[in-house]
Amino acid sequence: MEQLYESNFYICGMQHIPYLGATAIRNLIETYGGPFEAWCALQDRNKLKAIVGIQPKKIPAIMKAATQESLAHLHNVLEKYHITWITYLDMLFPARLQEIYNPPAVIFVRGNIDLLKDETFKIAMVGARHCSDYGRNVARYLGRELSNYDVAIVSGGARGIDSHSHEGALANNGQVIIVLGCGLDIVYPPENKQLFDAVIANNGLLLSEYTPGTPPTGKHFPMRNRIIGGLSTVVIVVEARASSGSLITADMANSDGREIYVVPGSILSSAAEGSHWLIRQGAHVLTKAQDLVEDYNLAIRLVDTKGNNVISCKLESETVLDLIPLDTCISVDKLIRKTGIPLQRIQSILLDLEMKHLVEKVQSRGYIKIMGSEVIVH
Repeated sequence: MEQLYESNFYICGMQHIPYLGATAIRNLIETYGGPFEAWCALQDRNKLKAIVGIQPKKIPAIMKAATQESLAHLHNVLEKYHITWITYLDMLFPARLQEIYNPPAVIFVRGNIDLLKDETFKIAMVGARHCSDYGRNVARYLGRELSNYDVAIVSGGARGIDSHSHEGALANNGQVIIVLGCGLDIVYPPENKQLFDAVIANNGLLLSEYTPGTPPTGKHFPMRNRIIGGLSTVVIVVEARASSGSLITADMANSDGREIYVVPGSILSSAAEGSHWLIRQGAHVLTKAQDLVEDYNLAIRLVDTKGNNVISCKLESETVLDLIPLDTCISVDKLIRKTGIPLQRIQSILLDLEMKHLVEKVQSRGYIKIMGSEVIVH
């Protein structure tokens, strides 16, 4: 078989094949000497039988899927969606991810790859999808306050606490990493498209272990959660019910040596039962952002406030705000036509204005200015 691609790209190809997990991929490479040699071994039934992590009954499907056509298709799709890949053999692969149980063989990324550097202190924030008003406000508060420091807020981009933590961070121009349980060409949940676009527009990062086209199935989310905890030094559980998936994330992260912090909730609310159980198991109690700042001596994030970019951003925000009426909604499309500001940038501005309680999003109709707001755009 002719080698048509860079050696490490064949790890992406193996990740794209059903029934080949990270452990099997690493074992193949270790056994046969390199990614390309491992790819060639996928056409040899006897070689596949020798690999721990490959079920014998899955071997025919693996051999059928390991084609040059599938490699070419994957390569084209990655280019089409501007998705970069980093394998465990690459220098850029995060050292913290190498430490966890069953580390990924490859990660796919869109956005600011510099956030993966170990110098960036990463804080995971997880919690209930169907969160209470209290949980929503706490997630936004923590995301915003912690973004004053040189940290990146990590979550799975799910509904509820995940999304609200990122909204808080983005409102403060904070650093954000979202780890998805599907391919990066898929927006899930679909209503978070604006949020994901704002992350990319604000120099954040989208990340996934899964190749483009991989749907968001239930089995992917626990796997996704190990990466959320693995990237992070600290995991904050904002609000978790007794059966919450956040408990799985916290357990995985704790097993990998990460510190778990929990925001206490009302003892009368079932929304906090899982949170309080974690506290009883010995998790740290988090009552304010300053708790983490003091525990880890977090450094203030230095932002250049003198350049023309800051002035330009302020003027853009004021322009958009002036165009949003008090008595009716205006659509995003109309704002783009009136201002000439690109979609990704205007979505970021609208999210910032919404977080400052200057405007309100009316589902499917657009935005309306909130009566009585202090119209001060920082």
